[in-house]
Amino acid sequence: MSNPLFRLCDIYNKEKISLEHYDLEKLLGQVIINRMAGVAYSNLAFVQDKVPKEFREALQAIYLHNMHKSGIFKEQVRYLSSLLAEGTFKYALLKGAFLSTALYEEGKRTSNDVDILINNEDISLCQKILLDNGFVQGFYSGEKGIIPATRREIVRSRMNYGETVPFSKMIGNELLEVDINFSVDFKPSPDNAIVRDLVGNSIEIICGDVKIRTLNEADFIIHLCCHLYKEATTFNWVERKKDLLLYKFCDINLWLHQYGNNGYFADLASRIKYFNVEKECYYTFENVSVIYPSLKEIEGFGRFMERISPDNLDFMKRIIFPMEKKMYTYNMSFVEWFLCEDRVSNLKEIPYEESAV
Repeated sequence: MSNPLFRLCDIYNKEKISLEHYDLEKLLGQVIINRMAGVAYSNLAFVQDKVPKEFREALQAIYLHNMHKSGIFKEQVRYLSSLLAEGTFKYALLKGAFLSTALYEEGKRTSNDVDILINNEDISLCQKILLDNGFVQGFYSGEKGIIPATRREIVRSRMNYGETVPFSKMIGNELLEVDINFSVDFKPSPDNAIVRDLVGNSIEIICGDVKIRTLNEADFIIHLCCHLYKEATTFNWVERKKDLLLYKFCDINLWLHQYGNNGYFADLASRIKYFNVEKECYYTFENVSVIYPSLKEIEGFGRFMERISPDNLDFMKRIIFPMEKKMYTYNMSFVEWFLCEDRVSNLKEIPYEESAV
């Protein structure tokens, strides 16, 4: 039987969940830290044991707050999309801009900002639209409002992170923060060919009265997988305890339940091989299926995993520290690793392999 955290945070759970003999204070903290309170609250109807009033009310408060934020976020995406429609460049909204707006039921997922993927040569055009409409390139700081970024911060972000310093704007009492991305986390290409490919194949989706331009159905999940893989296997993220957050695994689970079938998996496998990201995607899908076993029941998933499986799976338990040129491994199952409270102390250094990075 899977861990109570995973059961409670399974958007497709339809079975009774037992929390008997489980530390509910610890569980509540895990749910909140993993940004899964909305899903967990919806699943309380399946809990067969009586949960304390405080446990239920804490999740309910976050769920209701998420409902409020979801409505605001949809308005922000609508507003931003209308601004970007004025431009002549191609772009795609990433991650939460589509997931929170179009796939998740209100209250089950929130997003703190909007990520835009564009070609490098179009950055200035996109920036001009935002600046002309009252955005400030800088950081929000509570009572101080939005503090403009320094020239040093702007240059450093573009040079090192493949994205701009956020563009921020207060709309009423709500902050809208926009990140412009001009590179991706996988397979760098000097001529920006991958970004050009992704943006060039973007699609427009109508969700209610919100028009969203985003990555196509294969590229979107490939981007999610590569993003998750990078954070899950990079030492800096492990050290900050930001490497494994359950909402990212829930995103993948939701996506594949929505779109997965034999035809989709065949096209997805071809696209994964085209980008040469079998390792990143296999890592993600395999571990998502460990947390959410119903993923394995989707038509075509097993055959799909065979097609993208690398010959050597040593990378599945490797953590990379690129700046220090160090490599580590751990000796426990993925579930144990996910639930481990001190992952850094359980790492064992192994010889660094440049080819494995």
